[in-house]
Amino acid sequence: MADIINSKKRDYKHNGPVESTDYNSRIEENYKDLVYLYNKASLLDIKLSKAFERVIKDQMALINTVVDLEDRVESLENSSNTISLTSYSQLDYSTFVGTSFAISATDLLHFDPKYNIITLPKVNSGSYSRVKFSDPVSGQVVPPSFKSKIENTYSGTDTNGAVIETTPVYNSVLDSIDKVWQRTVVASSSSAAGAQLMLYIEVPTDVAASLKSNYIQLTTFPVFGVDITSIEYTSKTSPSLNQNDGWTPLNRTGLYDGEQDAVGNVPPGGWNVAGSDEISNCGPVKFFFPDTDITAVRIKMKRRDYFVENSRYIYSYGLSDFDIGFCKTLPSGRTIVKFTPNNGDTISNILSVTPKIYNVPRSLISSCFSYRVIYESGGAYSTTNPGSSNSVWIEVTLNKLDNTTAPVLTDLIISYD
Repeated sequence: MADIINSKKRDYKHNGPVESTDYNSRIEENYKDLVYLYNKASLLDIKLSKAFERVIKDQMALINTVVDLEDRVESLENSSNTISLTSYSQLDYSTFVGTSFAISATDLLHFDPKYNIITLPKVNSGSYSRVKFSDPVSGQVVPPSFKSKIENTYSGTDTNGAVIETTPVYNSVLDSIDKVWQRTVVASSSSAAGAQLMLYIEVPTDVAASLKSNYIQLTTFPVFGVDITSIEYTSKTSPSLNQNDGWTPLNRTGLYDGEQDAVGNVPPGGWNVAGSDEISNCGPVKFFFPDTDITAVRIKMKRRDYFVENSRYIYSYGLSDFDIGFCKTLPSGRTIVKFTPNNGDTISNILSVTPKIYNVPRSLISSCFSYRVIYESGGAYSTTNPGSSNSVWIEVTLNKLDNTTAPVLTDLIISYD
């Protein structure tokens, strides 16, 4: 559609308009054109935001698809007669409404589709972020006390003197689809070490009354394109955001040290062999840990891939989401997972049920996890095995540990004959 221009061309010689009516008409035409252009710019901005939102949603859908496919491939590659929790559709508690196995809304375990984890029921009234807050007038707000720092003293292309373009780090804190912390390094040559840095973030003390935290979440940008080497914290008062703040790995007890299945499910940087728990091509991750006083965190990240533009090597990396805070939960909760063999087998007996919980020591799994097998026979549900079933249901119960750790269930594997 052609633009509608109100301003008319006038063949003035030297003195311009000499009549006030002509002058007023020209001013009014200019005003109408300015209003038109302003409205058109606003519409274009809305269209761009919607287009960007669609890209983000499509990307998140692809992420979930990739994760689901990875789980399915892993399930297929496992030995026969095992089934794992590969899809959200397996959460089938609604089937049991009105039965003795029914679960109330308050007792239902929480499933987070972004991070593909199952956690204890959340109590919203006692949960809070420690890096942002909501204001009824301004919306989401990052306080002025928010501080961040980049340390780029590592090998690679992101070094002092490099050509850097960056958006503010606090962009990653805001829940807005058009806010991303993106750091772009323009280099004259590529490097085997890629681009790497240490991001320091001081956790504001004026957002919440307590220093206590029990979760951290982040999404790299681009997602599945950045390696996360370590996540550490300090409890030091007024941290300096440097090497001297007394940093501790978030996985301070080295949970599941050396177990490859745990990579990506434990915060990196806590294992004995440095780099062995690095999360390559990291997707969205969320880690829960015991209640801990935290004043600052630091995250080491690396970008290996690049693209070439005008004979320059472009490394771009950052975060599209970052949060640290306290999630209040109920002491226990339940959910029900349905398992159906993919190959059309029937299930005669459940041999074992193995939870994948990586934020709890293996020795304490029995304290935080329990289950019941539910069978269907003649339209009725019970814990009595009828001898042969097309599907079974596992009722899962999670309990908070005495050290305040809220267990995170990442998978559930059953073995049957």
